[in-house]
Amino acid sequence: MNSSLETSISTIHAALAWIGHAPAPPWPDAANMTRFDDSDDFLLSHRAFDFPFYVVCLEQQGVPGLDLIRLIRRRNNAGILAISNQEGEGFVSALEAGADMVLRRDAPEDHLQAAILAIQRRSGPGAQASAQAPWRLLEEQSILQAPDGTRISLGDSDLAVMRCFAHTEGGRVARRALIESLWGDGADDMDNALHVTLYRLRKRIEQAGQPLVPVHSVSKVGYEFRAPLVRE
Repeated sequence: MNSSLETSISTIHAALAWIGHAPAPPWPDAANMTRFDDSDDFLLSHRAFDFPFYVVCLEQQGVPGLDLIRLIRRRNNAGILAISNQEGEGFVSALEAGADMVLRRDAPEDHLQAAILAIQRRSGPGAQASAQAPWRLLEEQSILQAPDGTRISLGDSDLAVMRCFAHTEGGRVARRALIESLWGDGADDMDNALHVTLYRLRKRIEQAGQPLVPVHSVSKVGYEFRAPLVRE
């Protein structure tokens, strides 16, 4: 292996989260990876969704590997390599859940390295440039335009919520502010209705074919839009 390729692999390993059984055979750079023994260990980490690359073992204790891949994919556009002991069905299910590639646990080390490099090429800075393009709120047309140009029609409640996101620094809005924007200053006991409204907005974005939905709840605060948003 040439020195530039070794450097590239070493750099990826340093940014990689490995969730599940230890790499086998041991890799020279295994000590540089962030290792989680299982999905519970991973989900308890304060930086669980901050990694640019994940290797997820499908068979493990805690939250099943397929569900873990879905959670990661909902939160970011990181590269995901799934490791499976299963034939056929495990392969297809992992790809459908959001993995970029699937290998068997007994795959040779050079296959693992090649798979990681291939995924990194597709999900690296160049490939992610479009993901950094802003979402656009076209208020007069009641349209939310995704970075890829997809136009999503908004109902009155959706538009009110998106206006709140667009007007707030950092896209984070308190629950009370959203309730007042939707139902007025005197509205009480509307937390469940707010949850339903935000759920429908998320589903509207998902049904428009967007793999990443930037609307997220913030514990004890409210909701936030985790992507650049421009109001027009």
